[in-house]
Amino acid sequence: MTAPSPERIVSDSGLPALLRHRPHAALRTPYAFPPGSGPVLDAETLREHILPRWREGVEKQTKALVRRARSTMEALSGDALYSTLDDPLSRRAALVAELFRTHTLVKNAGRLDVRALQRTLAGVLSTEGPLHFEIAWGHVKRGLAGLKTPGPWADLAEALAIGRLTALTRAASRLLDGEARLTVLSGGTRFQDALLTRSEQLMAYDTQRQEVAAALGAAGAVTFRDFATVRAERDGDRTGRRETHRRKPAEIRAAEIRARLHTVAFNVDWENVLALAADGAAPHGVPMPAPLADWLAGAPAERGPLLIRAAAACLVDPGAQPLWAEQFAAVEDGEELLEEGIAFFAHVSWEATRRYIAIHKAGEEAAAAGPPAGAEAPPPAGTATRPIRLTVHEKRDRPALPALAVLGMRAPELLPQHLAVLLPGSGGPEFGTVAELHARLPAARPVHLAAGGGTQPVFGWLAGTAQPLCLVAPEADWQRDLGAVLDPERG
Repeated sequence: MTAPSPERIVSDSGLPALLRHRPHAALRTPYAFPPGSGPVLDAETLREHILPRWREGVEKQTKALVRRARSTMEALSGDALYSTLDDPLSRRAALVAELFRTHTLVKNAGRLDVRALQRTLAGVLSTEGPLHFEIAWGHVKRGLAGLKTPGPWADLAEALAIGRLTALTRAASRLLDGEARLTVLSGGTRFQDALLTRSEQLMAYDTQRQEVAAALGAAGAVTFRDFATVRAERDGDRTGRRETHRRKPAEIRAAEIRARLHTVAFNVDWENVLALAADGAAPHGVPMPAPLADWLAGAPAERGPLLIRAAAACLVDPGAQPLWAEQFAAVEDGEELLEEGIAFFAHVSWEATRRYIAIHKAGEEAAAAGPPAGAEAPPPAGTATRPIRLTVHEKRDRPALPALAVLGMRAPELLPQHLAVLLPGSGGPEFGTVAELHARLPAARPVHLAAGGGTQPVFGWLAGTAQPLCLVAPEADWQRDLGAVLDPERG
């Protein structure tokens, strides 16, 4: 009998499989995309030509969702899908529930318990205040020495996802002739103890995503808040959750850790880990051997990324170590340094994975237990009830919970923080880690934001940096393709 797969609590990418089956990909992928190595998008073009087309694309998505929901409801008769459609409140709830039977937006559209969802929506709509959705999504991008994403900040991948969320929220508002809102709960601080991420990056990422939402016309409708802060407000007690977190690690089985090791390892902030170790700290209780620390200190900007790539590749495929030993051959005691680096990476990754699972289990325990006695869980600001929960990963034990494909059905299981976007010149966008996209199209060029030359309407955090907005195929009409990227007829 095949053992059941572990519950999905983290997003994956195709990077581990690529490194396992094509080990040279980690050597061939560029470490960075320096400004000037591809086309440049200036502030005026973005403001006057690209953003208007993006907003048009979101509007097209919205109209398509509304049109489909209304036409389906008009064709329904009896109680085949929904209950008591002759009741105005139940019918309004069914209209909104019908949004989540859209197969291009919802991964479990065909399996969704729409009657239960309709009942939940009816309960919310019977109260005062706007309809409020809530979805947990978003760690800061992790570069993994340029193998995973081209930088830590929000780029075109986030814009595509936020555009879909905006269209969904607007569609619900129009179907109700009222107001609907959506809150994205960022998981950055929730898992910070496990992934050793930097607080300043977590806050900046959410600020950037909020600016993207505003640029797409969703200011006030789509908002970003910290997951841990919101849960603490509702629970009235964060201490109990942390105590559960401390108790859990010893109870986690090694098989659980191994099942998620590669995914969590590729989400750790390794630049921060190496910086902490260089200062004499022992990240997750793992000290860095002195010879390795001394070697890294000699040229951290070059040697750190080399070590991260080598260790990541060897973690998923130990057979790749001879390949990486060749890269260390010219280094004094290079073989020993490589082995020490791989061991350090593996030990930190193991503990990071154990803590990640512990935090997740603690949260599930706390949610199941409810708020502490005497603590009244308040509804979100500006609403009368608790929000309608959405998810990015299907929960098989919760069939009435819609699971959104925030990047569409081209990449139903992928999330923006794990990847970059390639505009191939024909068809819609393609998604993948930098290493995957480079393996697919080595000649792809980065699109950078121009430094200076006017105030950026959005994506100013990318201007003048090495992180591009996206990658484009050579010889493609990249401005045309970029402008059409949120158009549902192209995506």
